[in-house]
Amino acid sequence: MQSLLSKQLRLPMGRRYWSAPTWAVLLALAVAGIFIRLAFWQLERAHEKAQITARYEARRDLPPLDLPAVLARGADVEEFPVRLHGHYDNSRTIFLENQPRGARAGFHVYTAFFPAGDRQAILVNRGWVPVAADMQQLPVLPAAGATGLSGRLALPSSFYTVGEPDYRQRPLRVGRLEIPKLSQSLGVELRPFIIRLDAAAPDGFVREWTPAVRLGMPPDKHRAYAFQWFSLAAAVLMVLLAVNLHKDKNPP
Repeated sequence: MQSLLSKQLRLPMGRRYWSAPTWAVLLALAVAGIFIRLAFWQLERAHEKAQITARYEARRDLPPLDLPAVLARGADVEEFPVRLHGHYDNSRTIFLENQPRGARAGFHVYTAFFPAGDRQAILVNRGWVPVAADMQQLPVLPAAGATGLSGRLALPSSFYTVGEPDYRQRPLRVGRLEIPKLSQSLGVELRPFIIRLDAAAPDGFVREWTPAVRLGMPPDKHRAYAFQWFSLAAAVLMVLLAVNLHKDKNPP
């Protein structure tokens, strides 16, 4: 293996020749491959965020749905406006941690809402609150008392965190929304979607749900990063070619 890696690769090019050790070629190709993979990942993120933004714009001004219309849509519910009547159950409140806003750490506060005549609850994102001075201490919040709400439908994020929360604590503090486990912990069947409470609706906190705020980095910035990664991959290959190109003292 060592002799193979130290072997010189040689390629005649007229009055010049290109020659480099095998290990250098393999290393350059590996580094360039990593850069190219990162570039495609950035392009995937740009495409994903562009789709989210387009869906938000297309559904932003639609009339709000009621619960039967929401259920009839199946899994395609994201960004649809909704208006429901019912009541909150403040004993079933969840703090979703690791939700920064700018430079400040905080939580998204979810409270179960029971639509009128329905035995299944829906988690309502009431907005963002900052962490207390003691990060282990959950903030004390006013109870939600409205008998109706308006907001936008969403699906729980697939964001994954290491570690398992203590589902016995009250109120619940979790790093991700896993609906089956939360249903079991709260003792009520939860719908598979959530609602982001409108900024003007009562019982909420800081609510900024536009894609520009929620997604952070816009699609164009991801594309710019992809161009940078592609450029670095090209630079690695160009350096590999340039530094190993020599004049042939005995051309054919």
